[in-house]
Amino acid sequence: MLLWLGFIIFALAIIYSGTNLSRYGDIIAEKTGLGGTWIGIVLIGFVTSLPELVTGISSVTYADLPNIAVGNVLGACVFNMLSLAFLDDVYRPMPISAKAHHGHVLSAAFAVLLLGIVVLSLFLGNRLFSLVWRGPYSLLSVIIYFIALKLIYS
Repeated sequence: MLLWLGFIIFALAIIYSGTNLSRYGDIIAEKTGLGGTWIGIVLIGFVTSLPELVTGISSVTYADLPNIAVGNVLGACVFNMLSLAFLDDVYRPMPISAKAHHGHVLSAAFAVLLLGIVVLSLFLGNRLFSLVWRGPYSLLSVIIYFIALKLIYS
C-alpha cells in the first residue's frame, strides 16, 4: 500500500510540474523571441526526456541491459503518439494537428526520419561497419538532430 501511495504522490507532483513547465516554457519563448515550437522541441523536449536518459544510462552501464534502454525510449515515442491521438479525440473544434503551428510538420518529419534510422540500426546492427564501440547510426542521428534544430530555428 505504501508503494501505491508513493506512486500517487509522485504522479501528482509530475502533473503539477508539467503544468508549470508548459507555462514557463511559453513565457521563455515569448521573452526570448525563440518561438514556441523551438522552445517546445529543445527545452521542454529535453526536460521531459531526462527520465528516459537516466533510465537508459543506468540500464546500459549498471545492469548491462540495453533492451531496457531501447524499449524505454521507443515506448516513450509510442506513448507520445497515443497521447496525441487522445488529445486529437478530446479537442473538439478541429483536429489538434490542424490547430498546431506549421513548424511542427518539419519537426514531425525529422522525428520520423530519426525513428527510421533507429529501426534501420535495429535491423542491420553493425553488419555494415562500426566506429570503435559505436554504430554509424548514432553519429548519423546526432548530425541529423542538430540539422533539424537549425532548420526548425530558421
